Amino acid sequence: MLAGSFADMVVEVSPSERWKRMCVTFRWPGFAELLPEERFHRLAAVVPESYRQTQLGGFVWLELAPGESLDAFLALPRSEDVASREASVYAALVRAGFFPALGKALGPSPEKSCARGFEKTASVLERKKFAPAGIRDAKLIFIRHGSYCDCQALLVAQPALAQQHAGAA
Repeated sequence: MLAGSFADMVVEVSPSERWKRMCVTFRWPGFAELLPEERFHRLAAVVPESYRQTQLGGFVWLELAPGESLDAFLALPRSEDVASREASVYAALVRAGFFPALGKALGPSPEKSCARGFEKTASVLERKKFAPAGIRDAKLIFIRHGSYCDCQALLVAQPALAQQHAGAA
């Protein structure tokens, strides 16, 4: 089920003393550059919901890069960590002209040119001199609004953020 989308993925199922239940650990080199919620979203897109419920219900899921410790993974930022700063992150994106620049980078058909990740988002923000932490925070607020790729950041998160933070930018 995973081999076609995640070459070189190693899956381990074992009881966890930490959580007192079964744990499934997915190790894949591609996770190294992804935030935890991006990792889960990529897996969930491949593993059918019915399978997750019937075969993996109640399991703790861990999506780790090779060599990454559990504690390092658990310390990674999540979208809830930027909730209190969302308005200021959004305002910085607007001031920098991020959304028009992302639209230009994606072209007239964003869904067709989207690589299903935040590659163009990161590239645009780097060109606009955002520090790595600023790029990470932008991706996290997009994830907070259900967006896991460039086209969703533009077509889903941006309108939701504009409505929610009208006047804050």
